[in-house]
Amino acid sequence: MIATEALRRWTGAAPLSTGGEHPWTLLELVQDAAVVLAPDQTVRYWNSGARRMFGVDSDDALGRRFTQLLGSGAAPSPGCLAQLADTGSWEGEAEWLMPEGQVICVERRCAALMGDAGLQAILLVDTDVTERRRAAKEIVLLNNVLEQRIRSRTAELEESNEDLRGFAHSLAHDLRGPLSSIDGFSAQLQRRLDGQLDDQCRHYLERLRAGVQHMAGLTDALLALAELSGARPHLEQVDLSALAQASVDRLRRQPAQHQPAVAIEPTAPVQGDPELLSIVMDQLIGNAWKFTSTAGQGACIGFSGSARPDGSYVYEVKDNGVGFDPRYARKLFGPFQRLHAAGEFEGNGIGLAMVRKIVLRHGGRIWADSLPGQGASFSFTLAPPRHTRTPA
Repeated sequence: MIATEALRRWTGAAPLSTGGEHPWTLLELVQDAAVVLAPDQTVRYWNSGARRMFGVDSDDALGRRFTQLLGSGAAPSPGCLAQLADTGSWEGEAEWLMPEGQVICVERRCAALMGDAGLQAILLVDTDVTERRRAAKEIVLLNNVLEQRIRSRTAELEESNEDLRGFAHSLAHDLRGPLSSIDGFSAQLQRRLDGQLDDQCRHYLERLRAGVQHMAGLTDALLALAELSGARPHLEQVDLSALAQASVDRLRRQPAQHQPAVAIEPTAPVQGDPELLSIVMDQLIGNAWKFTSTAGQGACIGFSGSARPDGSYVYEVKDNGVGFDPRYARKLFGPFQRLHAAGEFEGNGIGLAMVRKIVLRHGGRIWADSLPGQGASFSFTLAPPRHTRTPA
């Protein structure tokens, strides 16, 4: 503030030759380096701030050229001089090599004192920002190193994930052939020996085929999860309510006596991959459909969405089915995790793992709430599409 006032007063001061009052005392109060140069850039004034910053006493500085004291780079630049002649002031940065060999960087403010004959003197006020600039450069350097490390680690992680996907893909393919053969030959054996087997042998064959078919289903699920891991979302505007309705329509066309009531509320569009988000809705609606099968005529499922203060959206699939113990909610989203016995409800335990992976790919998160016998709700967040206003 003192430097600013000194510059203001200096610009309006009388010519030096008239002996008029000048803000010398005010300049002495400036903590920064304040220097007055004659037109030939000899030093006319040198305050205590200049002595501290540059290490030169005023007695040694007065009458000597500025560049002799501090090096050729210390002189006001041609651009600075041109602007001083035009407007009377200039602000900017200067960096130069001092005679002792160290680099100094300053924020410089200049004011010109004009007389009848033109330029009479130049006031320089320099603020030492050397350490600040050095720290900023170090931060940039560290950020560059960190970014390079992140890129390197990301590449390593992607390569590792690609290897893992390839392994899962190969494993699933390698298992499908033998499983298909076992299932096919056991089916032929069952047909050929039809009527010749006792109840226990028939039971053994049925258990064999059921186990093989279950393993084949797990293999297909593993393959689907591996393929999903490598999929990149193709973003476009998506109506989740429409996807939810399509899931319900497909389920209603299946031959089954269970037909729950379904309420789907209109929701704001999202930016996402329609195929991947269709899998999300199929799995969540399908789960709700499955776990309300014991609720009888009162079974109901709902889908809704709401905006949050941060601009994100929360979508919820809710049902009044069997529910689950909330202590194990986090297990739901792991591959092949089930909270109900396989004999109670069909499934391979991979659906919610796929849902979680897709939601994470879209920058969101998913969680579940429930109590045994009181239904369940699955909520997930997705960012709204760009340039789309929230409906009133």
